[in-house]
Amino acid sequence: MKSYNFAKDIKVIRDVFGLSQTDFAKQVGLSRSNIVLYEQNEIIPNKSALEKVYSFSFGGGLNINKAKEMLYLDEKKDQKFLIHGAKETIKGEIEANHLNGHKDFGPGFYLSESLDSAASWIADRENGTCYCFYFKDSKKFKCLTFEVNRIWMYAILYFRGAFDNYTPSKEVLDIVKQINECDFLIAPIANNNMYQTLNSFAYNDITDEQCLHALSANNLGLQFVFKSQRACDALEMIDRLYLCDNEKRQYLLKKKEFASEGISKANLAISKYRRQGKYFDELFKKNG
Repeated sequence: MKSYNFAKDIKVIRDVFGLSQTDFAKQVGLSRSNIVLYEQNEIIPNKSALEKVYSFSFGGGLNINKAKEMLYLDEKKDQKFLIHGAKETIKGEIEANHLNGHKDFGPGFYLSESLDSAASWIADRENGTCYCFYFKDSKKFKCLTFEVNRIWMYAILYFRGAFDNYTPSKEVLDIVKQINECDFLIAPIANNNMYQTLNSFAYNDITDEQCLHALSANNLGLQFVFKSQRACDALEMIDRLYLCDNEKRQYLLKKKEFASEGISKANLAISKYRRQGKYFDELFKKNG
């Protein structure tokens, strides 16, 4: 799997700050000999070295990860740039049947359009990291696209187990079939606050109208879910991004602020559409 572009990154950081290898080594707390070896790709950096170099860059005002994102977006405009937020190092090849707990659309390899989204997802993980990809020849694959609507809402509820004790409608089963047969899909991202709203609907605490409008109040961008192995094989991994501790803390703060704002919007929507729509057990028949 792709490792960090540490040798290139050090040279870029030194160039931006106008530092010689000797001066850079002093400022980041590493030996000059190690800096030379890192730049020549002679040795692999440990976590301590990674943290020192990237925290120096971030603290000095150079967010190299955001800069890379802009460059990758600009370099190959005929290909889709995507980022995967990984809770730990990816080992082996990218697999379409990857699944770790419940996911919005079942097994698949999940990516986002932006660094902010991917980084926020893993910011609370000690070994969290982000992998950058180009997706080539996307028109060759079967794609499903979702918006924040009932179909999207029902699909997530299905894959997250809300229908375990209920009989899905034909509409729900049809969309699940399409999801399982597509190569990749594009859909709005759902975060923990949105899952709580979905659960409130599934537990008959709120109606479908309240749920849908509460979900619509949040805009977290789009996620790309790769369902087939042939689509995964079309992903080209181009970089791995190291997020220093201070960068992760910044993402966590933004995540909390956005979550608080999202809760307020969702609560307002739930209040506004009270007594409108139907409850889950009115829409779907309970088993047994």
